Amino acid sequence: MLVDNDKFLTGLAKTFEGSKDSKSVYLTMKRYTYSTKKTRAAVAAAESASGDSVMKTANDADKEYPTLVRLECGNLKKISTLVQPQDLDRFMVQYTNIIKINMDSLKKKERKKAPKVKKATA
Repeated sequence: MLVDNDKFLTGLAKTFEGSKDSKSVYLTMKRYTYSTKKTRAAVAAAESASGDSVMKTANDADKEYPTLVRLECGNLKKISTLVQPQDLDRFMVQYTNIIKINMDSLKKKERKKAPKVKKATA
């Protein structure tokens, strides 16, 4: 379900609070492009028909894309939001604060003690 940024952040905080005992929380961030499968398939078909690959223009490199952020908590809760480039700094500050506050529920890594090596006397 796609929600706005503030609702996503409150949902993220509630999810962390509810999953302190046993549930896993998965967060995904990636660049969001507007192309669909149909447009990508049409471009690929045109390239294969002509035998030449299409060069990207310089305008594509300068274009800023929104960021898609997804939250999954088991099969129960799945929410996502689109963060526009101009709002990304404010969103990331709030996002990292929520993550830092809820780091205490992480499981500690179990380390095995290495056996002590006896020095050989010569």
